[in-house]
Amino acid sequence: MTAQELFDRTMAAHGGDLREYDGDLNQATDGEWGRMVQRVQPLVADGGYRGQGEERYRPADELYAVHYTGPEGTKTVIRQRDEIRVYYDGERSEDEDRIRATAMTTDAGKLFHYGPTFVKHRATSMTRLADRREGGVDYRRVLATIHPGFGKADEDQVVMWIHPETDRLYRVHITLTGFEPTRNAHVDTTFLEYEEVGPYTLPSRFEERVLGPIRLFVHEWWVTSRDQDRGWTDDDVRGPEFSGAAARPAGE
Repeated sequence: MTAQELFDRTMAAHGGDLREYDGDLNQATDGEWGRMVQRVQPLVADGGYRGQGEERYRPADELYAVHYTGPEGTKTVIRQRDEIRVYYDGERSEDEDRIRATAMTTDAGKLFHYGPTFVKHRATSMTRLADRREGGVDYRRVLATIHPGFGKADEDQVVMWIHPETDRLYRVHITLTGFEPTRNAHVDTTFLEYEEVGPYTLPSRFEERVLGPIRLFVHEWWVTSRDQDRGWTDDDVRGPEFSGAAARPAGE
């Protein structure tokens, strides 16, 4: 089976291309950060602000907004194609390092939370890699080169581990070249649980680790609630606080 055939199977297993969905997806998340990653990559983890999250996503035009509440305050991110706005405690940030790190982690979050659609629309090539055995399962692997990469990177790579029976993504292994402190990093995120969201199958529990140049635990997080098709507008998600139809917590 070719790389493209494998990828097409995993797209189908996840319910197809999210860009064809004309509604909105809303979810709340919670999680725990590793202590070491907050020391060695404080801007990337941003654990003081990236605690509980509320996400609003409209796949058809790629409008993605996240409002975080952490022990040090709030952080809001609005991402749409090349646009990135970042707010801390309601004040827009002009710090280029914070913006680059946030653009990178926000794009990675779209891949983690919403699956292979992210790769489909950025992949410039796909290569079949040798299967890799873990826990008694021979996972099929596909290497995709994506352009643009995560955040402000020109290019990155994604290795997709695909379950041989379900065709779902089990893991993604990614490069992060768009921010100097992570240029040599290799990040591994495993999808521990899935759930049905309308016609789509989306991951709901995650574990993230850095594989190189050093190995460390990064983040474990999970989706706490979801809903869809509220019909919120651009204005509802583009301020430092969600308003209108975007305001109420996911699932309520």
